[in-house]
Amino acid sequence: MAFTGFTYVFLLMTIMGSPVGAQVVNWGRCFDFAVQRNFNTTAYLGIWYEIEKFPASFERGQKCIQATYELKDTGHIQVTNEGINIETGEATSIVGDAYAPDPNEPAKLKVKFFWWQPAGDYWVLHTNYDTYSIVYSCQDFLGIVRVEFAWILSRARTLDDRILAKLLSDLQSMGLDIGYFQPTDQTGCDEEKEKEHYLIFS
Repeated sequence: MAFTGFTYVFLLMTIMGSPVGAQVVNWGRCFDFAVQRNFNTTAYLGIWYEIEKFPASFERGQKCIQATYELKDTGHIQVTNEGINIETGEATSIVGDAYAPDPNEPAKLKVKFFWWQPAGDYWVLHTNYDTYSIVYSCQDFLGIVRVEFAWILSRARTLDDRILAKLLSDLQSMGLDIGYFQPTDQTGCDEEKEKEHYLIFS
C-alpha cells in the first residue's frame, strides 16, 4: 500500500502519540535478528505462559496471559491467547491464525487475529521447546520509526531466575533494549479459573 504524505504524517503522529508505556516505539528500521535454527513446529505446539514482555496496548490490564498453539488441517497454526482482566477478574480470549510464509524459514511466522488485519511478525528467536521461548515482532514505517514487541515465554507459570537472566543477557548482547521488559503477573491464575468454572456451572 502506498503512503501519501498525509497518511505518513498521520501514522507518525498516531504512533508517537501513543500513551506512555502502551507500546515500544523507536527510531529506525526493525532489527533483522537471527531466528531459531531448524525450528520444529510440532515440538513448539502446546501451551506457553508469558513471563515478561514489552508493553503492548492489546495486553494492557491483563494477568495470567498464556497462548495455546494447535496445528490445523491446513498446516497453519491456531493461536488462542488467553488472559484475565486484573480489575474485573473476567477471562478474555482471542483466536488467531499463524503460518510461515517461507517454508525454509519456519521460525519466521506471521500471525493475524482479524480477517481485515495485516499479518504481524512472530519470530521465534530462541527456544528449547521444553522450558523457554523468546519471541520478537516488529513493524517499521518507511524505516523511520519502528514498533517493537518481545516476549519471554515458559512452559510453566514461572521461569527459573537464572534462565531468565541468561535470556535477557543474550537479548541485550543482540542489541535489544531489555529495559522495556515488564513481568507478567502469573499468580492466582488457577484460583481465578476455578472460580470462573464454578460461576458457569453453578
